[in-house]
Amino acid sequence: MTNLLFLLAEYFLSCVVVLFATKYLKKEGLYIALATLIIASNLGVAKLFVLFGLEVTAANMSMGMAFAVYSIVTEVLGQREGRKAVWIGFFAQFAFVLLGLVYVGYLPSPNDIAQSYLKSVFSLTPRIAFASWTAYIISGYFAVWLHDKLKNRTKLWMRNNIATKLGQITDNLIFVSVAFFGVYDLKTLLNIYITTTVVEFVLDYIDTWIVYVGVSMLKKDIVTTSK
Repeated sequence: MTNLLFLLAEYFLSCVVVLFATKYLKKEGLYIALATLIIASNLGVAKLFVLFGLEVTAANMSMGMAFAVYSIVTEVLGQREGRKAVWIGFFAQFAFVLLGLVYVGYLPSPNDIAQSYLKSVFSLTPRIAFASWTAYIISGYFAVWLHDKLKNRTKLWMRNNIATKLGQITDNLIFVSVAFFGVYDLKTLLNIYITTTVVEFVLDYIDTWIVYVGVSMLKKDIVTTSK
């Protein structure tokens, strides 16, 4: 029950980040929200907890909301801006990791209490970092491209869910394969992939209304600005 309550809290906060930023900071706010979610996800992905018998990372909800931001931007502003959002998210996590490594590099004073914690957070191996960043860029580009291609052929809820879900399948497949192939046996790799994908699928359905509200806010701002 405790983990479920915290999952709901993560969902609520992720929704607030996206909607508050969209309402008051418009397009730029969406990019700020995306960077915030990506950085938070980089921290949360290291935390595992058990929910209904499944082992889940704490970043599933916030990272899923990042895909909702791609859908909002692509729906209103097109594929070019959607790809821009992907690169903004990448830059945010890349800068976050590099600065973190610099912080770890300082020789700590005798009174320092943070060094061990920072080393734990920023101790990414080159392989994990490469897997994460490659999966993020390819899956983001794919989700944006697919959403745009389906724009005149489907309802918003359908193209959002198709693009987001296939984007997450791509992200998980690339990350698990690149990061863990040769480290775990194929059965373990398949278990990690299926578990992560199933959890993300379940959580992803509850972001559709965020996409609708975000699209409405952004379109309203464009109409108001153009007058």
